[in-house]
Formats: sequence, structure tokens, C-alpha cells
Amino acid sequence: GEGDGMEDFDTSMILRRTGEMVRLAPGAALIFWLALALPTTALSVLPGGGSDARFAFVGGIIGIFGQFIVSGRVARRAGLMQADNVPGRARSYALLSIVSGLAILLGIFLLVLPGLYLLARWSIGVPIVVAEGKGMGAALGGSWTRTRGKAVPICLAFLVVGTGLVASVVLDLFLIPEYGPAPPVPMLASNLLAYGSTVLSWFLAMAIYSFSAREASPQLEQIFA
Repeated sequence: GEGDGMEDFDTSMILRRTGEMVRLAPGAALIFWLALALPTTALSVLPGGGSDARFAFVGGIIGIFGQFIVSGRVARRAGLMQADNVPGRARSYALLSIVSGLAILLGIFLLVLPGLYLLARWSIGVPIVVAEGKGMGAALGGSWTRTRGKAVPICLAFLVVGTGLVASVVLDLFLIPEYGPAPPVPMLASNLLAYGSTVLSWFLAMAIYSFSAREASPQLEQIFA
């Protein structure tokens, strides 16, 4: 139908809209950024610490919880929320996060490009669940349909937002020992960079989604004027 497609956009438009989305919920962005970066840093620098899988698990849980809350807040403030009282959104969201996350990781692990392609085509799955109340299958299918022909600008936007993650990996390689407690300053810098990318990617997904929500366009134009 008419609503299946997207407005035309390029990478710079997506990134600009991402900045506008952050301005709609700066407090939530800051809270979850610090809630992800600070505990993982504290755990890593304590005696007996190090890059333990348990910390990654805790960070993953906070991240999953954070994306749901932040996406809902942004959807409301951007006038994109159509599903405030739809039951089962959290369950659909958790399933979607696990299934799409594993598929994308597998794609990146095997060959980087398939993972990036899946990331782009499924990029608005979470906003569709949160803002429209769709189930996991409908959200993945809807994201795939709406992002048709747009994988390249979306991939490029994710690569820009992901620079913090890349910088974090480089820092870890050069400054953080493989075993034992990590030095506090490089560890904090690394986590702030990595989780900065994580939190920005939530806003990026909402930004991409906003280009497909045509019925909300007039309101969006007022908000982002």
C-alpha cells in the first residue's frame, strides 16, 4: 500500500534526524548511557575483574530494557506512537531483540556484509513493535518491506554511529590487559565510546522509522522545524 514505502532520504538526512530524535529525549539517553558504561567499568577495574562474560550479559539486559523505554519515549514525543495500550509489546520486543540480534551477529561473524545488510533491513523492527504494537514476525516483515532499496544509506548511517564501538575495540586492544583488573581511565573511555554507539543506534532506528511514518509527517515537520 501507499504507507509501505519510505520518504526519500540519504545518509546525512538520517544522521540529522537522529540528532533531532536525541533532542526529544536527552535525559533518557544520558541515563541509559551512564547506566550501561559505569557499572561495566566498575566491575572491570575491581580486583578479580576483567572482561567477564557476566558483565556483557548485564550490559545486554540493561540495553534491551533501555531501548524499549527510550524508543517509546521518542515515539511519543515525535507524535509517532500509535500503540500505547497494545498488550504484549514488551514480549514481542524481547523476542525480536533476541532473534534479530542473533541473526545479525551470525551474519557479521560469518561475513561482515550479510550482517550489516540484515541490520539495515531489520533496522526499524523495534520501532514498529514499540510504536505500532505489531508482533515479532510482522515487525521484521514490515521493516524488510519499508527499507527496500534503502540498505546502503541505512548501512552507512549505522557505520557512522558505530564509530564509537570501533574506537572502543581499538582502545581495548592497545590499552587493556587480557587478564586481571583493567586500568580505570582507558576502561571508562572504552565503555563510554562503545555504549555511546549503542544508545545512538536506538535513536538512529527511530530516525529511520520516522521516514516511513507518512501519516505522522505533518506533525514531525512541526516538531523538527
